[in-house]
Amino acid sequence: MRKCLFYAGILFVAAFLFAQPSKADNFDTFQLTGPGLSISFTLPQTLTPSSVGLAGLLNISNVTGTYDGGAYTFANIQIGPVGYNNLTNYAATGSLTKSVAIIVPGLFTWNSDGTITLNTGTFALGRSTLTVVDPPGPTVGTPEPGSLLLLGVGGLALAAFRRRKAV
Repeated sequence: MRKCLFYAGILFVAAFLFAQPSKADNFDTFQLTGPGLSISFTLPQTLTPSSVGLAGLLNISNVTGTYDGGAYTFANIQIGPVGYNNLTNYAATGSLTKSVAIIVPGLFTWNSDGTITLNTGTFALGRSTLTVVDPPGPTVGTPEPGSLLLLGVGGLALAAFRRRKAV
C-alpha cells in the first residue's frame, strides 16, 4: 500500500510540475472598420480551421461578434493570403449569408501540427482597415478537464482500495 501511495504522490507532483497553459487561453480581437462598416469578432490565437478552401482560404464557422454595433453570429468567416482572381488586401461581407472574407497576406502562420497562429497588427484593405489585437493580460494556467477527471478518479480508486483493505 505504501508503494501505491508513493507512486501516486510522484505522479501528482509530476502533473503539477509539467502543467502547461491551455492553447485557448489567448484570444485575438479582430476589428474591421471602413466607410459604413464596423465588424468585430474574437478568435483563439491558435486554432484549427473548420475547412480549407481554394488558394488556402481558411473557413471558420459560427463565430459570434458585432456587425454595425449589433450582436451577430457569422455563419462563416474566411481568412486567407490570396482570394478571388489572385487579388489581395480586401474584405467582403454578405449580410444574407452572414459571412465575412478577409484577404490579406501575413494574417496567419501555418504550424507543423495543422493549426494556424493568427498574427497581430494593422492591415490596409482598400478603404477599410483591419486591426488585430491581442488583449493584454497574462496567460492563465488551466489544466485540461480530462486531466482533472483522471486525477480525481485515481484518488477515488486509491481511497476505495484503502477502505477495502481496512475492512
